[in-house]
Amino acid sequence: MTDRLVNAVKGVVAVNLRYTSLLLNLTKDYVKAFEGAVRDGSAAAPEPAEAGAAPAAPEGQPASRRTPILLAGELGEEASGAFALSNSSDRELNVNLVVQGQFDASDMQILPSTLSLLPGGNATIRLKLKVTSALEEGRDYFGAVLAPGLSTQAIEFVVRRLPGAG
Repeated sequence: MTDRLVNAVKGVVAVNLRYTSLLLNLTKDYVKAFEGAVRDGSAAAPEPAEAGAAPAAPEGQPASRRTPILLAGELGEEASGAFALSNSSDRELNVNLVVQGQFDASDMQILPSTLSLLPGGNATIRLKLKVTSALEEGRDYFGAVLAPGLSTQAIEFVVRRLPGAG
């Protein structure tokens, strides 16, 4: 029982650390944009919004948070999921996606992992993971898909090995 509690606390701490890291990056980008606006006397061009992100909340209200994608399967199966990525900016975006998580990232496939999105364009990104014995049955492994240099918001997902049928 204590092992499960320790693992749950580790998972929560890991998610909080990733969230804090993303928040610090967002703050850093904001300060840089503010500094540029003050120096130039004009507002800097806004960065393209994270594709697939929830729309901005009205002023004074908290932003909504996207529900993580669940990748679940029994031992030996391939767990998969998908999310949409769109370009709402007025310029072409070249995107290189990477995975971080509480599992061996080399076991995760992102299809496609590199792509170009025209203005107004969109793409479906698939995640695939072979469920191996390295994943404990019934335990949640947290992860995120990031686009370095594009945005500070991650697409979160959870990998879960389901109990066997037998």
